[in-house]
Amino acid sequence: MKEIINISGYSVDLERYNNSWEEVRRFVKDMECSGVELLMGGEYDETIPRDLISSVHLPGWLGWVRLWREPESVPAKCDPFKQAYYYGAATPDTLIRTFCDNLEKAGKLGAVYAVFHITHIELDEFFTRNHRYSYHEVLSSAASFLNAVCRNYPGGEPPVTIGFENLWWPGLTFLSQAEVDFFTEQLEFNNWIFVLDTGHMMNAGDIRTEQDGIVYVISALDGLSERTIRRIRSVHFQCSTSGAYQREHFFREPPSGFSSLSYGDQISLLMPMVAKLDEHRPFSDPWCKKIIEIINPDYLVHEFTSRSRDEFQEKIMAQKNTLKRSIEVTIP
Repeated sequence: MKEIINISGYSVDLERYNNSWEEVRRFVKDMECSGVELLMGGEYDETIPRDLISSVHLPGWLGWVRLWREPESVPAKCDPFKQAYYYGAATPDTLIRTFCDNLEKAGKLGAVYAVFHITHIELDEFFTRNHRYSYHEVLSSAASFLNAVCRNYPGGEPPVTIGFENLWWPGLTFLSQAEVDFFTEQLEFNNWIFVLDTGHMMNAGDIRTEQDGIVYVISALDGLSERTIRRIRSVHFQCSTSGAYQREHFFREPPSGFSSLSYGDQISLLMPMVAKLDEHRPFSDPWCKKIIEIINPDYLVHEFTSRSRDEFQEKIMAQKNTLKRSIEVTIP
């Protein structure tokens, strides 16, 4: 199993390493890791060392399913910022082309796999959880979209393995084998894997403690088939125990005036809340190793949010030290 870290190609991340990929390489080595999972934007930077990139995280368009299923419902004069970052494109055809471009950039970077969120959420649904589309509708739309993408390539197979990642909104959650089967049985290509994000899975439950979160993840994995477990080749390993925060701030109507805000202002309001919901902090209980033992992935991604290089280093080392500790107490 290879251990890697998350990083983006944006200046806010690279500035921590003096805008030097060689300094990123030294940091990865100091953390006793083998590479990075790169959050990729729309550009392709030829200065990024191919041997440093283990995987690429594709842009996540939270509203892309609506463009794919109901393009007529997307305003013709949509805010360009929202069009690019929420819907992903202006039309279904350009959405396919944009996705293909990103896959091809991932291939040029030497990525073993490219991660894509299988989800959809309208902005007001962050609060209400009254969703426009059901889980099956999102999964079916994702399958049809990805099939359309892959038909552009020889043999109908993508140029880089696509890794399907779970979230806690409608789409792929790994909380039901039936939903996993419903999705995968519609796929017309085979060059794909699953990417389990442990914190995202915890966010799907009312998790208040780390131990409860670990039990929740193990229980969910116990409900999956051996075939599905074998397809989970990468794990975004992070802990999130935001159940109390979610109950306090969500499952209710949006703040007054939310719908009249610009897209940029809506996102500015939502992102700090999502950061508190999706904590991305290191595990501290060595029982978390049971999750890794069940899956036996090829890649473990230490995926954390941080405000500085020092904080990032502290979180990586804290989790690596947890993984080295022996399990002394059995979680009931």
